[in-house]
This record gives sequence, C-alpha cells and structure tokens, in this order.
Amino acid sequence: MRVLTRRKMLLHTSGILLGLPFIARVAQNAPDPEAACAFAVARLRRGYLVIPSHAEDCRAASDSPTIFQAASLSKPVVATLALKLALRGKLDLNRPLSELLPDGYIHRQNLFALREPPIVDVVPSEMLKKVTTRDLLSHTSGLPNWSSTGPLRLTFEPGARWQYSGEGYVLLQHLLQTLTGVPLNELAAVELFRPLGLRDCAFKLTERISQSLVPGRSASGKINQLRFPFEIAASSLYTSAADYAKFMSSVLEDERLLSLVSHAPVPVPKAPNVYWGLGWGIERTFERSHIWHWGNNPGFRALAMADLSTKDAVVALAATETGMPRAKSSLREALPGPHPGLDLYLVQ
Repeated sequence: MRVLTRRKMLLHTSGILLGLPFIARVAQNAPDPEAACAFAVARLRRGYLVIPSHAEDCRAASDSPTIFQAASLSKPVVATLALKLALRGKLDLNRPLSELLPDGYIHRQNLFALREPPIVDVVPSEMLKKVTTRDLLSHTSGLPNWSSTGPLRLTFEPGARWQYSGEGYVLLQHLLQTLTGVPLNELAAVELFRPLGLRDCAFKLTERISQSLVPGRSASGKINQLRFPFEIAASSLYTSAADYAKFMSSVLEDERLLSLVSHAPVPVPKAPNVYWGLGWGIERTFERSHIWHWGNNPGFRALAMADLSTKDAVVALAATETGMPRAKSSLREALPGPHPGLDLYLVQ
C-alpha cells in the first residue's frame, strides 16, 4: 500500500456529516454522536492515498476514523483471499466444489437472525459437482442471492449466466475455512488486515469496532442496523473509508491478482459495458476500464471504484439508507466520465 507523502507518511479519511442529528449510540462506548461523520470519502491518486490536513465538514474532528458497515464491499476482500490462495497453488478455481467439500455443505437459512438458533439444510455433494470457485467469485454459480425460507437450490445451470448471489460468497467462506482451518476474520487479519495496517477492519463486531462505529440510519432517520457477532462473507465487513482505500491500493499494485480478476469477465444482463470478474464488477467503456463494487445493508450504503489505467480510486461510505446518491456524486467527481455500472438496478 502506498501513501502520498507531503512531509511524512500519514493516514487519511475525509467525511461529511449529514444534517440529521444523531439520537442514540450504537454501544456503551460509542463515539460522541456530534463528532462522528455519517458520510466519509477516501481517494487514491495514482494508487496513493490522498491526505488532507483535517476531517472536512465534520462537526468535530475525531481522534480515530469513523467506522462503517461496508455491506457488500465485503465480497472483494473475500475474493482477494481466495485469489491469493489460487496464486499460491492451494486452490484450483476450476475444480468442482464436491472435490473440496465431499461431505456437502451445511447451509443456514436464517443467516441474518443473528442471535437465533440456526435453521439449516444440507447441500449434497452431488449438487456441488456442478459448481466451481470461479462460479462463486463471478456470480455465475446459479445460486440465488439469498435462500432464507427453505433449502439452498440452484436456480439455473452453473456457468450459464450472471446472477448476483450472496449465498455464493457464504459458501465461499465455508470453502476457505475448510481449506485453511482458519475462520474468515482471522484469515483476513493474517493475509490482509495486519500486513496492510488496516486497524479498523474486521468481519465481525469487536470492542474496537464498537467504539468507532457510526450508527446506521434508515431513510426516516431512525437507527436501523444489524450487529454482526460472527462473520458473513457477503456483508459483515466493518471498515473506515481510508482502510478500504488502502486495501484497494494493494489490489491495484498486484498485477498477478488483477489479471485473475479481470480475465474473461462475464456480461451482466441488461447492463451494456458492465461485466463481472472474480470479485469485482468491471466497467469497460471507450475511455476507461474500472473495477467497482457497491454495498447495501440496513442503515448503510457503500461504493468503491478504481480506474485500472490511472490507479485513481474513490471509496464512499454512508451511515444512512439515503446515502447512495451522494456516494455516486462523490465517485463521479473523483472519476469523471461515463459509469454504466452505477445504473445497475441493484445500486440504490
């Protein structure tokens, strides 16, 4: 990870407080609501983190960065873990999952009932014969986005087309833990968070995260958020804008990893010039190629994009369900030009 140097190496986030006052705290040791920023942006320029001298437009500068739920920005991080294993020869992306999970897969139907006993079904190895890790990474597995009312089943033949699937990434999480013997948060800490100095990242709620987590809000302004006591690869990442930008910088520096991400992407239906690679969406227009992703959790919105030629990038995190238009505006300001991915129906 590279950081733009003025007089010395620094870290950065910039935030913009929404007009709505906070009315409650997330946890006993939550940050002062008046000091937290409900909208934060971090930018890369030529792969370097851009550093202003202060937290812009916040009511008060905080000693620690504001932490958000990154929602589906979790997926590129998990994909990076899988691709690192593949680059080391420890994971064959084209191997049927049945060979890696011969006993099948225990699927939890009520995954987001976070404190209730699990309701499970067993996905048989026979079904996993048709699915590869590449399918999971590129959303071509045939699995639905979520299967919360019954057993997990394929909705079409794997590899046939693109269909966004959170279930696919939860299955990928199980696969990674089976291969490494390490839970997702620990694996991410060893492979990414600690080496890159990402002190404000975790896949589950920790004491440190609780102390700096901004309360997520619904469109009506009421606090509305999940609190993740365990890892969910599709959506449970906690991060600051600067830490996620540092993660993106590491991706942009890794040519071998980027080659895997962007090789032979699949087209996204009804979205001209929008494709999906391994872990990231890919925009291909006449002017530029970008990798990108968005996030949508109760109370939170997130958006990230990087120009593959200039290595300019932007990360926008909002602690409100009305934050996506502002995130899109910040992205367009930092990365001018057409962005067909932002018109995808899911990015709201």
